[in-house]
Amino acid sequence: MKNLAIFGLAAASVSMATGSLWNMNVDAYQVQVPETVACDKTGDDYGAACYQSTGGWWFAYVGDTKDGQEMSFEPIDYNTDGTYKLITTDETDGSIIPGGNLIENVGLQVTMSAAGGASSTPAIAGIGFNWTKAETPIDISANNGYCIVYSWTGSQALQMELGWDEAANGYDSWYTSMPETKGSTSSLDLPWAKFKQDGWDKAKQPITVAQTKAVSLKIRLKNATAAKVEGTLTIAELGWSGECGAGGTNSIGNFAKASSAKAILSGRTLSFSGINSAAKAEVMNLQGQVVLQGSTASAMNLAGLDAGVYMVRVAGSANLTQKILVK
Repeated sequence: MKNLAIFGLAAASVSMATGSLWNMNVDAYQVQVPETVACDKTGDDYGAACYQSTGGWWFAYVGDTKDGQEMSFEPIDYNTDGTYKLITTDETDGSIIPGGNLIENVGLQVTMSAAGGASSTPAIAGIGFNWTKAETPIDISANNGYCIVYSWTGSQALQMELGWDEAANGYDSWYTSMPETKGSTSSLDLPWAKFKQDGWDKAKQPITVAQTKAVSLKIRLKNATAAKVEGTLTIAELGWSGECGAGGTNSIGNFAKASSAKAILSGRTLSFSGINSAAKAEVMNLQGQVVLQGSTASAMNLAGLDAGVYMVRVAGSANLTQKILVK
């Protein structure tokens, strides 16, 4: 399968709220990553928005095309080699690109279709998140599974796959179902017990391999029929099992309650409003480096910073990420 980096992320860091892998209640999306990975800022796949503090990246992919198969995405851009490239954030400041796959306060959205498949050669279109840019396996076994808040308008269920090194472990990867939601938003909790395999590889690997040697998380439309299946997928929230939906520690409702949190810049003085309790505050440059730390309980003096664009990050119940311009 083909996949290419499409990463453009403002100020992701490993210090964000525990367990929250994704939410869209800020003006630039958030992804928790397990390690720092060096980044080639000159590559066509990444550009200036690829930051050294960011380990993972979103991608779009399709299956190997067979005769008569059709697989597509909208909206979509293309890399120089013709592979898909999601439209995410501006390379200069990490802000969301209008008309792309990121919609502020909504989520990561893509319309995808697949047609012309058969049981032995299904047509596949999907998106995914690689834990590291080098696709180095990591251990996620300390978690109980995933949860997701999403909507899917297609006529058949999607599949969430635990991606691993297929050359080493085979193509019989572990997956679970994500039913269509008829356009409404649904919250799913997906413990490891809900994942299964197709069963086509003779030397099947246990789910412990998928957990301890995790490379990616994929969400795919897998159509084994000739008829076209098309729908729009919107991911509003992604986390570890037990975190999402009503009552979860990273639920949409909890984020909405904290959405009044703001960073206020007056001259070179940074203060905060809408935050009930003191929390750690960080100011980061566009390379993802923390240049100043403080607390939301008191104003922060930015006199020592060069003029330019920075990201303010508050980890905890407020879960604030905000861009500021220091003059």
